[in-house]
Amino acid sequence: MQPPQVQKGEWIKVGSSGLDGLVVDVHQDGSLGVGYYQNKLKAVKEDVIWNGSFWQFASSDPSGSYLHGAGEAMVKRGPLA
Repeated sequence: MQPPQVQKGEWIKVGSSGLDGLVVDVHQDGSLGVGYYQNKLKAVKEDVIWNGSFWQFASSDPSGSYLHGAGEAMVKRGPLA
């Protein structure tokens, strides 16, 4: 199954638990750079891939970087209902 088409600035669900993630980068290979609120403490950016059913983190090891500025504020605010 093809991954859904998404654009920078859209909110997606990541993982089987449905973590809210803000698309901050769309890579040539189809993976995404996604910002999310980690443990309600830090806004983190990490790559995700489509596994055929949902977006999942590309690495099981810690591989993210902290977001700052407007990106951090958007992730902390979360998706608007």
